[in-house]
Amino acid sequence: MGKIAGGGALLLLMLSATAGAQDVLITNAFIYDGGGGVPYAGSVRVKDGRIAAVATTLATRPGERTRDLGGMALAPGFIDMHSHADAAIFANPTADVAIRQGIATVFVGQDGGSNYPLADFFDRLEKQPAALNVASMVGHATLRREAMQPDALRASTAAELERMRVLLEREMAAGAFGLSTGLEYPDGFSATTEEVVELSRVAARSGGFYISHMRDEGNAVFEALAELVEIGARAKLPVQVSHIKLATTPVWHQAPLRVPPLVATARLRGVDLKADVYPYTFWQSTLRVIVPDRDYFNAAKVDRAIADNGGPARLRIVRYEPDAGLAGKTLGEIAQLWKVTPTQAFMRIVRETEPVGDRRPEEGVIGTSVSEDDLRWFLAAPWSMFCTDGELDGAHPRGAGSFARILGKYVREEKVLPLTTAIYKMTGLPASQLKLTDRGRIAPGFHADLVVFDPARVADRATVEAPLAPPVGIEAVMVNGEWVVEAGKVTGRRPGRVLRRPGS
Repeated sequence: MGKIAGGGALLLLMLSATAGAQDVLITNAFIYDGGGGVPYAGSVRVKDGRIAAVATTLATRPGERTRDLGGMALAPGFIDMHSHADAAIFANPTADVAIRQGIATVFVGQDGGSNYPLADFFDRLEKQPAALNVASMVGHATLRREAMQPDALRASTAAELERMRVLLEREMAAGAFGLSTGLEYPDGFSATTEEVVELSRVAARSGGFYISHMRDEGNAVFEALAELVEIGARAKLPVQVSHIKLATTPVWHQAPLRVPPLVATARLRGVDLKADVYPYTFWQSTLRVIVPDRDYFNAAKVDRAIADNGGPARLRIVRYEPDAGLAGKTLGEIAQLWKVTPTQAFMRIVRETEPVGDRRPEEGVIGTSVSEDDLRWFLAAPWSMFCTDGELDGAHPRGAGSFARILGKYVREEKVLPLTTAIYKMTGLPASQLKLTDRGRIAPGFHADLVVFDPARVADRATVEAPLAPPVGIEAVMVNGEWVVEAGKVTGRRPGRVLRRPGS
């Protein structure tokens, strides 16, 4: 795996903080090129924001800066295939929680929600750049809200669907990579499969793909996955499962048994199916998602939903706008505080956060209801890529820890997958999914998005109690030829770019 340099040696070789792309010759690196091949010792020349040369040895040119990695690992910048960084990208343009774990590109517009119109969002990002690159999908729920005002919580009419088609074409032309849905959420739940197929056909005509937070990630997850394949087959476009998981106890331990036949069916129908996954057995969403059919005040259904999700002690409320003081308490603890049953507490939370006009009082929960063996299986699946599903200021540690956690816990410690494979699933594979022909690899002509890390030391430190804690072992990160992280510290540089779909 190569010789690992000590921290002191790295500090002595730190580059000075200067503005603009930093032409540099990186030497004595152990290169993981992003293609999944055998890593090798070598040198990389960066010039004008791109990789100019890669070889086992490169001679230093007169006046050229050099950086000796002492055998440390060098990989392409990581691509987060499902991110919510856009929610705070202008408030936190250094995107510190993302770049400190090696992420050079975030893929936003997820779960059916995107910035609208994208042309305005992209224009603002180009005027106020972030530290990392940003690519986006078009949110299905965003289209519904625009086309179905004032009520998107129902099936669409033919005229509304046609309006959505027009809006989607406009957003695709602005540079979106495809259509995203959040069919488990209120604005997407009422949409028929036919509506999604029709909109996916619009995305397909522009060379886009379809990504979905499916209708169910729990008891009906396999039916939801079958719907995803059906959409891909009928619309004739690639599909991707958002943050794939089996999130209720009745479907635990079934990933290796029931998912392969669905993947095989997709292949037989000509559907390119992939997924993204984050490395935690607990998730964050709204409390409402545990009752997928929206029958929130049916006591028997709520009882079962709470039990299937591990019980009230495994549902921790992290956001509750009517009473912020309840954040951090479990549903069981809130029930005791209110002197009601957990089911009654669930119903009260739902009732007190019902939409009122244009206002939607917020609630959020972290649920621990995924089995470790299913998670490991999805992490190792050859068609899965990695994501954070995180925010820049979120309450779930996935936002700050996901990529380091994969490299440390699941690669080095548990050997769920080899390091070369993990790097490929963080770089070359997602770049291929996005049709980015000049990112995701260490090769001449590619943009200089690079990560320097110590395979023997890299680890996540973010927890539910400290969700923004930075990882260790990610020593430096370069985006478009500029160091945005040095010795694990954010430099403040903001060289990120808007990445538009090729051909838009």
